Amino acid sequence: MDIINLNNEEQAQLTFQLTQILENWKLEDGDQLNILGLEDTIKPRHLYMYRRGDKSFVFDDNMVKRTKMILGINESLGTTFPTNKEYASVWLKRNVKKFKHKTPLELMLSGDTGMNRVWHFLDCTQGWRS
Repeated sequence: MDIINLNNEEQAQLTFQLTQILENWKLEDGDQLNILGLEDTIKPRHLYMYRRGDKSFVFDDNMVKRTKMILGINESLGTTFPTNKEYASVWLKRNVKKFKHKTPLELMLSGDTGMNRVWHFLDCTQGWRS
C-alpha cells in the first residue's frame, strides 16, 4: 500500500482503521496520540472527530512510518493471539522480561525505536536483513 498517494477516501478509511486499532488496544487518548506521533498536533478531546470520520490524519513521512509500525504490530498481535483478540490489549500492558520488565506499551510510547523493538519481538521477519 502506497500510503503517501492515498486519495481522500482512502485516507479517511486508513484513519478510521488506525483509530479502531488503538481503541481495541484500550489505550488512553493521550497514549493514542503519542503512538501516532500527533501529541503536539491534535488535542486528545478532538480524537472523536477522527474516530467518526469527520477528519483524516495528514499522512506525512512520520505518519506513514508510524502507520506501518502500528499496522505491523496489530497484524503480529493477531497472529500471536489468533483465538483471543482481546489479549492483545492485555499483553501490551504486561511486563515483558525481554524488555527489561517494561511493558510493550512503555516501549511504544518512547518513540520509533521502542515501536520497532515491539514489532521485531512480535514478528521475527522484521529483524531479518537482506
